[in-house]
Amino acid sequence: MQEEADAILKWTTDQTVYEKGMMRFISGKIGDNDVCVAISGVGKVNAAAATQAMIDCYGVSQVINVGVAGALASFLSMGDIVVATDAVQYDVDATASEFALGEVPLMDRVAYGSDEKLIDLARSVKDKTGLPTHFGRVLTADRVVANKQLKDAIHAHFEGICAEMEGAAVAQVAEVNGVPVIIIRGISDLADEDLTETYAGHFQSAVERTALFAVAMVSLINDDTGCDANA
Repeated sequence: MQEEADAILKWTTDQTVYEKGMMRFISGKIGDNDVCVAISGVGKVNAAAATQAMIDCYGVSQVINVGVAGALASFLSMGDIVVATDAVQYDVDATASEFALGEVPLMDRVAYGSDEKLIDLARSVKDKTGLPTHFGRVLTADRVVANKQLKDAIHAHFEGICAEMEGAAVAQVAEVNGVPVIIIRGISDLADEDLTETYAGHFQSAVERTALFAVAMVSLINDDTGCDANA
């Protein structure tokens, strides 16, 4: 969303904007690193389309997917950071064709893993910033979780610690293209019946913390491939 992008763009210099349909791409620099910030819109299809465009048109060497999420695990608090070790599309159901719940047919996996080097980098950022950071599975679906029964069910089945609407789709596209990826989420709500009120009160602080974490990661990346816009 625009608010999530703005929290990163305030750290970004030399900005150039390119619009494609409903998507917006802002290339520039964070420190010495070339970056491209994509505003994709909400949901798996929008996020997948933007990820593919970034890979094709900007030559990104890694993808960091940033946003907010609802807590599934009881140990998470508002404003905590979640770094995905892997991500699952929990709304995919091809079990009638003998695939596992959450498995996209013919992809031979349920979960899409974050890049190990980027996870190590995230651990360094946790140590440097002191932000409350947890590592675990992120669950993705085209669905807002605002029901304790659903929350408890998907947490128990998939062992995910938070739920959101883009991460696993981004990770799938990145993996298909052989591009390292990591998902960073800030906890904005508890994925229960009080979601509307809780989200309104904690969204902005979750966005700011997550952006700070992502910017710190980019600042530590030593990679001269960067983003080369040719759109």
